[in-house]
Amino acid sequence: MNKYLRALAGIICASSVVLSGVTVFAADDKYTPTGIAYGEIGTSIEKWAGDNPNEYVSFVTSVFDKDEILYEGAFGYYDRERNLAADIDSVYEWGSVSKLTVWVSVMQLYEQGRIDLNADVRTYLPDGFFQNLKYDDPVTMLNLMNHNAGWGECTWALQTADPAQIVSLGDALRATEPPQMYRPGEVMSYSNWGAALAGYIVECITGQSYADYVHENIFEPLGMEHTAILPDHSDNPWVKQQRESLISYNFDGSAWNGNGSQLIYINIYPAGAVTGTISDMAKFAQSFVSDDCPLFEKPETRELLLSPSEYLGDTDIAVCCHGLWIDEYEGATLIGHDGGTNSCSSKLYFDMKTGLGFVSMTAGGRPAVASILFGERATIDLSAYSSAISNPGGIAGMYTGTRSIRRGIYKLYGYLNLMPVSYTADNTYDVGGLATIKQYSDNIIVMTQSADYPGYVYETGDGTKIITLGSQSFAEDNMIIPSAVLLVIFIVMSAAGVFMLLFKFIGLISKRHEGYKGSVLITLSQVFRIFVLIPPVALITKYSEQYGLTHTQGYIFFGVEMACFLVFAATLISSVLGLITKSEDAAPKWKYIMSILGNVVAITMMLLLEFLNIWGI
Repeated sequence: MNKYLRALAGIICASSVVLSGVTVFAADDKYTPTGIAYGEIGTSIEKWAGDNPNEYVSFVTSVFDKDEILYEGAFGYYDRERNLAADIDSVYEWGSVSKLTVWVSVMQLYEQGRIDLNADVRTYLPDGFFQNLKYDDPVTMLNLMNHNAGWGECTWALQTADPAQIVSLGDALRATEPPQMYRPGEVMSYSNWGAALAGYIVECITGQSYADYVHENIFEPLGMEHTAILPDHSDNPWVKQQRESLISYNFDGSAWNGNGSQLIYINIYPAGAVTGTISDMAKFAQSFVSDDCPLFEKPETRELLLSPSEYLGDTDIAVCCHGLWIDEYEGATLIGHDGGTNSCSSKLYFDMKTGLGFVSMTAGGRPAVASILFGERATIDLSAYSSAISNPGGIAGMYTGTRSIRRGIYKLYGYLNLMPVSYTADNTYDVGGLATIKQYSDNIIVMTQSADYPGYVYETGDGTKIITLGSQSFAEDNMIIPSAVLLVIFIVMSAAGVFMLLFKFIGLISKRHEGYKGSVLITLSQVFRIFVLIPPVALITKYSEQYGLTHTQGYIFFGVEMACFLVFAATLISSVLGLITKSEDAAPKWKYIMSILGNVVAITMMLLLEFLNIWGI
């Protein structure tokens, strides 16, 4: 009975927060694509919030059209443990929606004739800025906007929990430069580093810090007085103070659990550090659809920004509009961006035809504002692109995300983002039992996983097979299975080594264990086979917090891995010598053979998975 009373009390309490935290604005008799009168938008959102209390801990949202703010609402708890309700003045982190300030800034400079979107960005950067470029091809601003400059994620940490480790944008970019994996323009690979680089180019052209430029040319013209952009929010003390009260929540499959403040400082801050109120975010979003946009002097500039800049292969299906993504719903084609940080997630989307749009932010929730306004995601019909398929089943293979880290010790982490594709029948594929792919031609596909995602299949210049799905691409990696098999063999052998160490320890205690030629090194290698996996596993567990590893961690882990490698190599040599030379204190040959096999597997695994490549280049 107490359980049901607590549930009832929770529902009543949640309802009171819903009702007390909203602001509704009058509207005319226009309707959303789902048939909701503009004046009833708030009622519909409030009903969803009341009917779905388990879908969120807190969220804020604002709905607008080109003329006015139609609705603003705040729901749930900013800090559930302290009964601190979310309200319109609550601040949340924009995450990657922050990148839209970069693309607006770039287009402002384009409008002024200070930047060419098709020029090599090295034109605007200090000499010798890039250190890890693989190709001599120019990297253009358009490449940065379309996320196809060839970069994936960074090995080195992009953010920190220690404010003392905040550095300038230029220094942060130099310290975290990822390797260029693909030829510019060849593969779409979402890159936080590339977007932040575009913000740094704004600095280089204007002579202002990126934060100062955005305040002067975006926040102030729009009246965004409650928004910060620097990593530590020091550019807006009010926001800084408000942010300290925010508690984030994670869903474990059955309940939302408090995760602390998760106050993390993003050094490459143009890519994701904007923090502020929902009202300010709505002002920014509305500027994309309003008749009188103060961000650009010419309407043609905004039109260019919101025009397609990247298509799905050689089709006319638009994917990206100069850094903004296209999302198809039943009732509209939306343009915008999603965002996520360690503590918050956000959405900013709008329909250019009607001017209707919304923004939402949450520190623990899945608000369904988009489906309330625009319906469900659209079913994609690509039958018009159907043609004979020359190689049925040819897409099958093991793929990893191009956005993941594909070089260095974090390569193992990239394998966690695995997409196995297997052929079933009738030009249909299974994707790890979680989705299906329907192939319409040699290049055109649709992946279905709760919604339809049009895709494109092709090969790069070096023959790598690529599957592109919206803003994400996946590259075939033929070394995944051999690497996985080798890793499993190594783990099994390491586990066997643990038992052997236990028997040796028992033998030493009972004084029945006798040493033999090379026994010390063999024992040491068995110990180090346990330690060799600690650095990559530790890095994987820290990645979500730091978005990479610190240089100190890198040097320490490199030292551990190098020590392991040298012990394995020395033991291998010693065991080979023990096997081929005669000695009175030699062990039975099978011990040397087992040692040779174990250390060959260990060394091969370290080289194949690049455990010694801390730098990821």
